[in-house]
Amino acid sequence: MKQTIDKLENITDYIEKIMNDQQGVGASVAIVNGSDIIYSKGFGHSQIHPENQPIDGDTLMSIQSVSKNFMALSIMQLVEKNLLSLNDEVVHYLPYFRTRNKEQSDTITIRHLLSHTAGLPADLGIANMTAPNVKEIFSDTPTEFQEALDYYNLTEEEIDSIKTREDVTKWFQKVELEYPVGKGWNYCTDAYVILADLFEKVTGTKWETHLEDEILAPLDMERTTSDAYTVEEGANSAKYYMGKDQTETPFPKNSLSAPIGYLYSTANDLGKYLAFHLTGNPTVLRPELVKEMQNPIHLVSEEWRFGSEVRSYGLAWFTDNYKGFNVVEHGGGQMAVRSLITMVPALNLGIVVLLNFDGTAHHDICDRIMDVFIDD
Repeated sequence: MKQTIDKLENITDYIEKIMNDQQGVGASVAIVNGSDIIYSKGFGHSQIHPENQPIDGDTLMSIQSVSKNFMALSIMQLVEKNLLSLNDEVVHYLPYFRTRNKEQSDTITIRHLLSHTAGLPADLGIANMTAPNVKEIFSDTPTEFQEALDYYNLTEEEIDSIKTREDVTKWFQKVELEYPVGKGWNYCTDAYVILADLFEKVTGTKWETHLEDEILAPLDMERTTSDAYTVEEGANSAKYYMGKDQTETPFPKNSLSAPIGYLYSTANDLGKYLAFHLTGNPTVLRPELVKEMQNPIHLVSEEWRFGSEVRSYGLAWFTDNYKGFNVVEHGGGQMAVRSLITMVPALNLGIVVLLNFDGTAHHDICDRIMDVFIDD
């Protein structure tokens, strides 16, 4: 017991030193051992204007691309119910799905979309550009919004015409694949909107309703939500601050594209989520399908490897090796949002780090926690 206390004190000291350089912004951290959250602590503040507000393990924060894992888990629940197979072509369920070359896109499977191996380009922009406050996001200069449209080869009329997830799927007819289907890897965030469209067509249920009833409720994740308004106005929720000047950034919200990165959670709720992936809960998903999500499918592209020779992607999980231990993780980030959930299965260890400022402190904190438990 004392050894564990010493480890956690070591971790607290390290995080406090990092946060001393951040002048008030915050970090929320949770550590899981098997099915138990053994550490939950906030450092700094969730909001610094108009006054400082302390951050803790229950502070609601944007989790950005960690949201994709919940979309993937929802698809795996349909696999378990035999409502679809990962090897089914997307067009079987969404006959209007196609890219510029229909012959190519007709061979894209659900597994390809989940694993980012469909051949789709990375920088499509359509999902993020449908955010209701997109003009506020690109408002640093009078021309920044138009520059963003030009960068993504989009028009304002084009993004205004996107009203539903089906609209996003149909938009893909203008896309040219960058490599043969299944023969490469490219992180296409927008593809996860197609997965939500597919999910809703197969089930006749809004994805957010399923998420609430079939994932969040069984895992007792009471503070995880897709409701941006509730979070933005919540008593214990984060605002986000960019750069040394700690400029508050526009609140991250986009209900249409919730599956790609617009869910909100807490370190404690995500700790419960990691406990499920580490130890299982057959009422949510049977163990072999949980394991299948974590199995590597393809090496990631060079810019995503961070020097690793083995960093790969499964079904909404990155897999890697750290000091001889297999690591399963997913992060997220946008402007001043940073999120990271990490598992070291051999140690039954789960780590959650959420920040409301930019930089790489979430990775530094996670690495330190792994070091402390590896060096046992």
